[in-house]
Amino acid sequence: MARRPRAAGLAINLVFMVVVLLAVVAAAAGGGGGMVRVDGTQFVVDGSKTIYFSGFNAYWLMMMASDPARRGAVVTAFRQASARGLNLARTWAFSDGGDQPLQSSPGVYEEAMFQGLDFVVAEARRHGVYLLLCLTNNFDDFGGKRQYVRWAMDAGHNLAAGPDDFFNSTVVKGYYKNHVKTVLTRVNTLTGVAYKDDPTILAWELMNEPRCDADPTGAMVQAWVEEMAPYVKGVDGKHLVTVGLEGFYGDGEHESKELNPWGIYYGTNYIATHQATGIDFATIHLYPNVWLWGSTADEQTSFFRNWTRSHVDATAAYLGKPLLVTEYGKFLWEREGGGATNTQRNYFLGMVLDAIYASASNGEPLVGGAFWQLLLIDDGMDDLRDGYEIILPEDTLAASIIGNHSEQLASLNGQDAEALRRRASSHRKTRLGSSVSGGAGDTVLDLPRLLFCLLPCIL
Repeated sequence: MARRPRAAGLAINLVFMVVVLLAVVAAAAGGGGGMVRVDGTQFVVDGSKTIYFSGFNAYWLMMMASDPARRGAVVTAFRQASARGLNLARTWAFSDGGDQPLQSSPGVYEEAMFQGLDFVVAEARRHGVYLLLCLTNNFDDFGGKRQYVRWAMDAGHNLAAGPDDFFNSTVVKGYYKNHVKTVLTRVNTLTGVAYKDDPTILAWELMNEPRCDADPTGAMVQAWVEEMAPYVKGVDGKHLVTVGLEGFYGDGEHESKELNPWGIYYGTNYIATHQATGIDFATIHLYPNVWLWGSTADEQTSFFRNWTRSHVDATAAYLGKPLLVTEYGKFLWEREGGGATNTQRNYFLGMVLDAIYASASNGEPLVGGAFWQLLLIDDGMDDLRDGYEIILPEDTLAASIIGNHSEQLASLNGQDAEALRRRASSHRKTRLGSSVSGGAGDTVLDLPRLLFCLLPCIL
């Protein structure tokens, strides 16, 4: 690599110092409308003005930013996202053990990785992007619940249920609570603002996609959420909290197990768990071509319609909270068998995004989403490709679909939440009154509103 002239290097350093100074001033001032809050089924800022979220997943942000030489990739990601109106990033605030840990052992943290997360928060703020920060993983990637249980077993504790002991071991729950406290009270080395006081952060997600084979009914996860959500609120009483569920139903009241992929239990209850004290909004994920592997395109589309409509209706009827699709994607690797083409993927994007806009524009609970996953054309990122990646400068049609959706949602910002509630109530009564109100799987179409590529959306 050619050496930069000294004058150029000084200029770059000066620009970086100015960027950091602006981030400090903005964060200290609280910026914009301050913390996002919940008002019924709406997210609001400035008291009662609605805000909607067009977002992306980029779990790798902290990992990339932990190396100062790679931080340019984080800047590029936020710049590309904000240029297309994206205002929410979901990313990991954990890396448990392994080769690149944030937490190398219980209570022991790697400062370089934490400073990477500091940089992510500061850059999100600078680009006007909110963050949904996830605190651990159900799966083995980046440690997750298996690593927590292994730490406890290495310390001499006898845990017989395997990774699912994460949810009921007092020792393991103590490890998790310590992680929560450490992250939430972290003071950003770039801005000087504690995470728990930073309005850049939309919410804390307790776990990525919690599931529990040891207790398919969902009771074990339920008890864990009922303990952890109030604990998070006790450390940070300003930010919102969500569970991180995929939306799978259990066997409790108001659950619709028959809508689950293949009709089986996954150890969670969509309704009951989102009703837990301290949980501010609901989440679902959407992966019909993987959840229903081997099914036809028509079967996957039918599943999408029923899944989305059911969760919107159930959220309105039993939760009265906002709903986000915090992951959605379509698998593209055709060589693996069953993968989609780019055309099919873009068609799926149109379905999801138009359903979100239809709900939001009618004052219903589904008010945003985040696609999985944003990647860059960048050395070292090939290993992060998983068949779902969207590279905005390369996937120009997908970028256009996403950008247009962002503009649509942004046009809804700033409405009065109470007026929306009245509109939603009227719309819901009209829709239910003019349709056959049957099982949770019923699909109701409103023909005047069309999806991208002329697919009717679900209202």
